[in-house]
Amino acid sequence: MEATVNKNRVMVKINQNLSIWTAYALMMVLFIVGSVMIPGFSHPSSLLSMLVLASFTGIAAIGQNLVILLGGIDMSIPYIITMGDILIPYLNQFHIPFVIALLLVIIIAGIVGGLNGFLSASLKIHPLVITLGTGYLVDGAMYVLTKGVPSGSAPQFLVSMAALNSHAFGFHFPPVILVWLVFAVFTIWALRNTKWGRQIYAVGANPQAAEFTLVSRLTVWMYSYVASAVLAAVTGVLLSGFSGSGFFDIGNPYLFISVGAVAIGGTSLLGGVGNYLGTIAGVLTLTEISTILIGFNVGSSRQEIFYGLIVLTMISIYGRDLHVRNRL
Repeated sequence: MEATVNKNRVMVKINQNLSIWTAYALMMVLFIVGSVMIPGFSHPSSLLSMLVLASFTGIAAIGQNLVILLGGIDMSIPYIITMGDILIPYLNQFHIPFVIALLLVIIIAGIVGGLNGFLSASLKIHPLVITLGTGYLVDGAMYVLTKGVPSGSAPQFLVSMAALNSHAFGFHFPPVILVWLVFAVFTIWALRNTKWGRQIYAVGANPQAAEFTLVSRLTVWMYSYVASAVLAAVTGVLLSGFSGSGFFDIGNPYLFISVGAVAIGGTSLLGGVGNYLGTIAGVLTLTEISTILIGFNVGSSRQEIFYGLIVLTMISIYGRDLHVRNRL
């Protein structure tokens, strides 16, 4: 019996690594295609531009990755991103210090995330419904606050963080990319090496078994959704610097893109299997696809068709395996 369990665990690991390699292979193929077919695609300035755009998606996708590892989903991400994008310029026009404004945004996001996790785990209602409801509440509150017309401008240092001509530590390197890198390294390390990460995998793989080992499903869901909401808010704050001011619906594309990046990266949408290293490849892949399609003058609506086809293809490849709880 023990030999069978160990064999199944090895197979899970092999399948997970194969998914990651597949995602990175797809990313490299698209890079070659773009370099050959679109002039300037591989130029350093173009690569920096793609990395800046990928940074926003990458930070938001961390939170989505965490909740999908639990077997959930966070539909409130685009609305919380929009909140962060609108609130920072709005508060800045009243000369409220950035630190206080950022703290307020994070507190609001944390409350929404905690509510998402608590209601989803305690009421046993699918998180799609819960998170969509809280997302609409946040969106409605922003409309009431701004009367439908966002105002103010982002602090200049935020604008500089996403500017292509910015520098970090003396190098021509927009700081927002470095922010994503720090978040990415910490996430990969934490999921592999901390009690927090192991609990997420345990609950995602088999919540009943996790409860027997004194892992609280409610607690894990709450802190994972808090992390998702806070990271979405941080994405919105950074986007306010990229756009210079607040905009409604700026977060809308990040719902599909964050889920798509996680799926392309090999994380099971059923939970329990996957990691952020693969999601990074998914983020870069979707950014490349967007750049290539723009290079061919493909409109946003048709871009969504290509996104959908890619994601469905990858899910059909990865989705053939049984859920991890049925293999151990």
